[in-house]
Amino acid sequence: MAFVDVFVGPVPEAGRDAYGAYAKAMGALTLKAGALSVTALWGAEMPQGMMRPLADAVKIEPGEAIVARIIRWKSRQDRDKGWAEMMKTPDMQAASIVVPFDRSRVCYAGFEEL
Repeated sequence: MAFVDVFVGPVPEAGRDAYGAYAKAMGALTLKAGALSVTALWGAEMPQGMMRPLADAVKIEPGEAIVARIIRWKSRQDRDKGWAEMMKTPDMQAASIVVPFDRSRVCYAGFEEL
């Protein structure tokens, strides 16, 4: 059964290019680790008035945009193995990939595909 990781977080609006570079670098590492696909998304609209809008969940501040990354894996077992291997890579160990956002405000969940 396919397994999907979803990450949602805030990024400074002026940091779109930096986030794009980060997403590209992380996407390449994730695909190398066995992911079937990686999609990076930049928020185009944030409707207000919903029960729990994503913007509130990540504590979005003025001048920030909401972003999401969706990573699809063949299975949860493949995801667990892929993440474990990816964390051992020199790029992850040396922290050579610049993270252009506040990681403490990122929401994450893993989903089994129906």
